[in-house]
Amino acid sequence: LIELPSAWDTTTGEPGVIVAVVDTGILPDHPDLRGQTVSGYDFVSSASSALDGDGIDPDPRDTGNPAERGSSSFHGTHVSGTVAAAGNNGQGVTGVAYTSRVMPLRALGADGSGTSYDVAQAVRFAAGLSNDSGRVPEQRADIINLSLSGGPFTRSGQELYDAVRAAGVNVVAAAGNEATSALAYPASYRHVISVSAVDAQRNLTGYSNTGSAIDLAAPGVDIYSTLRGGKYGTMSGTSMAAPHVSGAAALVLAAPECGELPVVHLKNVLL
Repeated sequence: LIELPSAWDTTTGEPGVIVAVVDTGILPDHPDLRGQTVSGYDFVSSASSALDGDGIDPDPRDTGNPAERGSSSFHGTHVSGTVAAAGNNGQGVTGVAYTSRVMPLRALGADGSGTSYDVAQAVRFAAGLSNDSGRVPEQRADIINLSLSGGPFTRSGQELYDAVRAAGVNVVAAAGNEATSALAYPASYRHVISVSAVDAQRNLTGYSNTGSAIDLAAPGVDIYSTLRGGKYGTMSGTSMAAPHVSGAAALVLAAPECGELPVVHLKNVLL
């Protein structure tokens, strides 16, 4: 739908182009994600939500919920596969920018819930800004993918995304699945690319948020990607649309003589 084979004639990405996936973490041993990541971090501050025995730590592994293993979504692993699952390995799926790399940042707990504070700390880390970990990555992310939504507008939130953009980092966020034109955050913050979802016929999905804050639409129905146990499966939502845009942005940055990716202010354009 987004004509990737034609794009791949120009570039499949670059290892030096990094997409930070702020989500539930990642399963790094999945065969289609092995070697596709750079070091990340776990910013889930609540030990009871993290289910890994502590608060924030350097291990962004998605623990799932041992008590409800069958219902664990491994959402971040699925999103990461859409961005950069390995290509030309004879198995599974291929990410949009499969030669680029994912920086896995865990900010949502085992049940998929989280706090705006933890998300903000992960975003700050990805952009190379001061954060609660007391460290910054060796190389900041070029793009931050936020397949999440929730919480109202806050002045501190807008200041964060202003600072991230000033640092030269692009942010892509899911528009939300409430079928409303009301503003949803973080997607509706200034300097954040808001992404709704379309089906295989290029029709806007019934669940996608709409309105003037939406910048792009991308595939978001029955998206096949990486999951637990080296397996694969489908998910739907604007969460699945956003990483298509993040991956496409990574391709743009990796393209020869591209230069810096500008701030995107497109409205209601199908990618």
